[in-house]
Amino acid sequence: MLSGFPASTVTDPDAQLGAYLLATHDIQFEAIRNASIAYMQGKVKRENNAFAPSCAEFAERCRDEASMLAAQRRPKIEPPVPKPEAPRVAKEKMDLLRKAMKGDKSAAASLRGMGYDIEVMR
Repeated sequence: MLSGFPASTVTDPDAQLGAYLLATHDIQFEAIRNASIAYMQGKVKRENNAFAPSCAEFAERCRDEASMLAAQRRPKIEPPVPKPEAPRVAKEKMDLLRKAMKGDKSAAASLRGMGYDIEVMR
């Protein structure tokens, strides 16, 4: 990655590489690779893309990449399947209630047998 930034001339490239390694020692390789690619392709917003990022900038981007990779690997939580809404009152009871409200004595008697008092409902 460092060779991709020509404006960054270093007197001791081994020391610079060692600094980057120290800054990223606990970060997974895939995150470091993704961060390197992002910097080389100019996808990271910076003031001057001609210079290599500092060790701290690079490590921060690597941690961001590691977080994104962890999020991608988490199992997806599927929303619960909605249950079809059942009618609150059975159709037969509703039919009996309609008939009883219209004055049907047998429907009223059937509802009384179920525990409904038609006189209170009127």
